Amino acid sequence: DGSFGPIFVRLAWHAAGTYDKHTHTGGPGTGASMRFKPESAWGANNGLDQARARLELVKKQYPGISYADLWSLAGVVAVESMGGPVIPWRPGRVDCTEQTAPKLRDGLLPDATKGASHLRDIFYRMGFTDQEIVALSGAHTLGRCHTTSSGFTGPW
Repeated sequence: DGSFGPIFVRLAWHAAGTYDKHTHTGGPGTGASMRFKPESAWGANNGLDQARARLELVKKQYPGISYADLWSLAGVVAVESMGGPVIPWRPGRVDCTEQTAPKLRDGLLPDATKGASHLRDIFYRMGFTDQEIVALSGAHTLGRCHTTSSGFTGPW
């Protein structure tokens, strides 16, 4: 449909979704590490290059904003512009460089081909409850699936 809102929400989520509450690694503190391989090439991040490329237009216009802040802000603005709640947002995320990017392992993000126990493992690692997992899964009602991104097509 041409709307970038759903993919901006997905980008913001995937940038934060590597968080581990036990080790305090991953997540928004990675400094937009998805700009670099291998993270940018993870199967779970397929298609997000389109969102990153679209936001490059904003980055060129506002070079002082970090990528980490830009991706987070894009997700917040997308939720609000699609009729969602107003989300408090604060700047201050610092970008990593290719040399300082954390060495995250693939498999930290949910895989739609796996079952409920996999989702629980992924979300529990971040500190979410079952109720919060259900609420966050509702984001899949935004937009639609694309075979080039997830292997699935159409609405969830």
